[in-house]
Amino acid sequence: MNLDFGFLSRLPKWTYLLGALGLILLLFGSFQAPEKYKPSESLPASTEINTDRQAISEYERLYEQKLTQILNQIQGVSDVTVMVNLDSTEEKVYYENLQNQKQTTRETDKQGGQREITTFNENKQMVLTKGSPDQPVVIKTVKPHVRGVLVVARGAEQPRIQQMMMESIQRVLEVPMHRIAIQPKKAN
Repeated sequence: MNLDFGFLSRLPKWTYLLGALGLILLLFGSFQAPEKYKPSESLPASTEINTDRQAISEYERLYEQKLTQILNQIQGVSDVTVMVNLDSTEEKVYYENLQNQKQTTRETDKQGGQREITTFNENKQMVLTKGSPDQPVVIKTVKPHVRGVLVVARGAEQPRIQQMMMESIQRVLEVPMHRIAIQPKKAN
């Protein structure tokens, strides 16, 4: 396989400059840090976190059931018991109509002294849908934050099995390793 790059010598010099400029723009764009999503700037928002203990218990039970089903599917794992501890239930972020006003007043007194007074006024109003009854507009719903997970299972005495279970829990629930405990179940 013999490649011929002789055609490059026949191109006008401005095409080299254009190619170099494109490469620089491409590289410069990849080094810029991505902008984080800030609901208060791009979409004015209000947040509601439900800390009702009964609702939290229902979420914990749901997480425990699903995690038990998944972990029982792993080869070498059986008889799984799971306990999940949550901080709160889901978090709802509502859309708000945000109006900012800035008023600057300049005054000059009789002696020639000047002062400037700036007043900031912010008005927030929750946006509601029309209907019976009116409901607030939800921007997003955030899953509950998991505080900790305890798993007791047969097969967990093997380090390889324990590692597979740990990785599964970390990825499914987005929980750091130090908040997960996996213990072997005692023999009957």
